[in-house]
Amino acid sequence: MTLRFSTLALAPIALSTLVQLGCGSSQPPFTPWVLDDLHGTGGFSLRVPEFEVPAGHESQNCYFVKVPDIAGGQDFWVDEVLSAINPGSHHVNVFRVKTIIALDPANGKPTTLGDYDATVVEGADDYKTNPCWGSANWADWPLVANSQQANIDELKTDWKLPTGVAIRFTPGEMLMVQTHYVNSEDQPTKFGAKVGINFYQRAQTDTPVEMGSLFATQQNIRICQSKPNAKFSGTCKFPGAVTIAAANGHFHKRGKQFDIFAWDGASTAHPDATSQFYESDNWNDPPMKTDLSVASPANAGIWWDCVYQWAPPSDFSCDDVNAKDPLKANDCCYTFGGITDVGEHCNVFLYYYPKVESDVFCL
Repeated sequence: MTLRFSTLALAPIALSTLVQLGCGSSQPPFTPWVLDDLHGTGGFSLRVPEFEVPAGHESQNCYFVKVPDIAGGQDFWVDEVLSAINPGSHHVNVFRVKTIIALDPANGKPTTLGDYDATVVEGADDYKTNPCWGSANWADWPLVANSQQANIDELKTDWKLPTGVAIRFTPGEMLMVQTHYVNSEDQPTKFGAKVGINFYQRAQTDTPVEMGSLFATQQNIRICQSKPNAKFSGTCKFPGAVTIAAANGHFHKRGKQFDIFAWDGASTAHPDATSQFYESDNWNDPPMKTDLSVASPANAGIWWDCVYQWAPPSDFSCDDVNAKDPLKANDCCYTFGGITDVGEHCNVFLYYYPKVESDVFCL
């Protein structure tokens, strides 16, 4: 990886919902989402228990659950992922658990995700010490699916994979569902934190092309008070020829523009505008492009840019930002990781086929 940067149907309504819809409320009407419950050959459903996020706080939780056996002990294929998420969500990511470091399913509290026993490590907003916030703990965990949609007018993300392409699951393999909610003025959680995901089993009996994932981050980022305009870039290669099917970008409150381009894998010059296949200018509700068909030759890949504008923290202080800065520059510099009010991200979530020998990581 080469890194470059420069400074420049109605369901019962929860109490929290009823409160928001009380007399004198200026909020638009909120209709709770409903998903079908999948069983057997239809697929499987995960439901995160509803919880509250106090005003001025964030919550990141890591839920662990094993893939159910819905195909008589055999691997099975999923060709549609439908998620439904209450507003206020910053992201919901689903990973396959691989190397366990500090984030251990065995250390979580017992819970359930719909019909399935699970455990949860509740990170709250303890980004300094809680293992659910330490990205190094899932550095080799392949991404399965994700959603960053947090729009009251569009609560669901329906990702239908390309014809003949599907995600492979093995009964008993461990998944981690990571939820991140924010309850601030610019990303409020007014109706309770609530997440549901449906994985629809592919009906066809022929063997599909396997979907793979790419998770890439540019971690050498600094957005400082003395240099408020900043731009950072990263590149990531595929080991073989693939087709990019879906993508979305991810940053925090200082993020202004996120762009992804097809890259030839060798050039140090920025790709031209005709190579761009993704853009976002919305940090708290970034779009997910699911209708892509971008051919990437062998040893080629992607180039992405993150553009930022410094602004002071709203719920924390520059003292908190300075304490997190590894260089201790005392310049209110936002650096990689942490909650949205104290740290920044420049991450790519991307899906491609055919899957290479392993999923792709550029960290």
